[in-house]
Amino acid sequence: MIEREYLKYCLDAIEKKLDWKPSSNWTESDFKRLANIISEESNISISSHTLKRLYGKLAYKAYYNPQIATKDALVKFLGYNDWQSFVITKKQQDKTNVSQEYKVAQKNSVKWYYALFGALFLLTVMIVFQSQKDYGSKNANDFYKFKVIDSIGTVPFTIRVDYNLSKFNSDSSQIDFGVNHPIRGRQIVIADTSRYIHNFTYQIPGYYDIELLRSSKVIASKRILAKSKGWNSYFLSEANKDTYWIDNEIKYKDSSGHLYFSPKLLKQQGFDTNSVYYITNRLYKNFDIDGDNFELLARFKNSNNLGGITCYDFIFRLICANNFNYLKLMEAGCSQFSGIKIGDKVIEGTYEDLSSFSFDKNRWNILRLIVKNNKVKIIINDKLIYEFQYEESNGQILGLEQVFKGSGSIDYIYIKDLNTNKEFVEHFNL
Repeated sequence: MIEREYLKYCLDAIEKKLDWKPSSNWTESDFKRLANIISEESNISISSHTLKRLYGKLAYKAYYNPQIATKDALVKFLGYNDWQSFVITKKQQDKTNVSQEYKVAQKNSVKWYYALFGALFLLTVMIVFQSQKDYGSKNANDFYKFKVIDSIGTVPFTIRVDYNLSKFNSDSSQIDFGVNHPIRGRQIVIADTSRYIHNFTYQIPGYYDIELLRSSKVIASKRILAKSKGWNSYFLSEANKDTYWIDNEIKYKDSSGHLYFSPKLLKQQGFDTNSVYYITNRLYKNFDIDGDNFELLARFKNSNNLGGITCYDFIFRLICANNFNYLKLMEAGCSQFSGIKIGDKVIEGTYEDLSSFSFDKNRWNILRLIVKNNKVKIIINDKLIYEFQYEESNGQILGLEQVFKGSGSIDYIYIKDLNTNKEFVEHFNL
């Protein structure tokens, strides 16, 4: 077996172990749930985006072979020590199976021609049946229209999907708007083949994928930029880190001249600060800054005195047209949870020595991130801590997200396009 066959066997085994609905029917929330399960059981961070690529939910230019850390995480979920031990075990099983199959073939050699004839007959019937069953799905691109009107707007705003699925033979087409509602769940609707328009309102800023599903497979997708009116901040519990909705948006911030929400202020707004919580600050718009050529400065602090929760962290996410990027900095001693992803390059503290990805919890810290021609430099408090190169282009910057475990504070964020000198400056003054 080649590498991709081992990977497919691994993914099938995970699906079988979960005993959920078929993976072709998994939604965004299912992939996020699986990412959390695998990350917890393997102690290796894995994203729902990676899982969607592996299971074919996201288009990729060629066969997607993830990094070894990802494959280790997958097989640890299946009970193996690492990817190498999984492959060795599978090879041994394959040899045993081949030997058994050979013995059976010898025993039944006198009937081989019956089996061959039956297989050819069955194959012919299946081909004829499938071609008649769903003619439209074979050349789906010739039989549908899928267009999004007004794909960029400031929330709340309504987009219009124009579609024509009248030539499909069944009603198994759906539109996934990429939104997880805290009560109504994933916003997926059946595409009525007798209609040609479906409107949908986005209330939470973000960069969303609208997907046209045919028999639970993605056959077309469009992207939506739901822009912010300003910074939006959300209170997230440990159990539900990815639910952004009106109910958990923080309405008021402290009058400190920084982006900061004290535990006292959060309690006054009805949030439970007695358990582990996260604060996420988000801004979505077209920054008109190249995600492959920019310099970023951010001044921040996270400590027990502010209301931070150990391991104190500073997570910065950079959402670009082509990629979701992030940088995770931790207090000294918690480097396992550190990491960075820029373009196609992923570096995680579980498998690399990222002890330098730390900050001083007793002072204001300055992060400087330089990305120039796909080369990355990370500088903390004027000290170069890491540099590397990546290949896959990010495209334009469309969103900023910043996360604290507990209550941390940001003083300013500055971003400059290194080609055009276009600048974004935020001092968080009232």
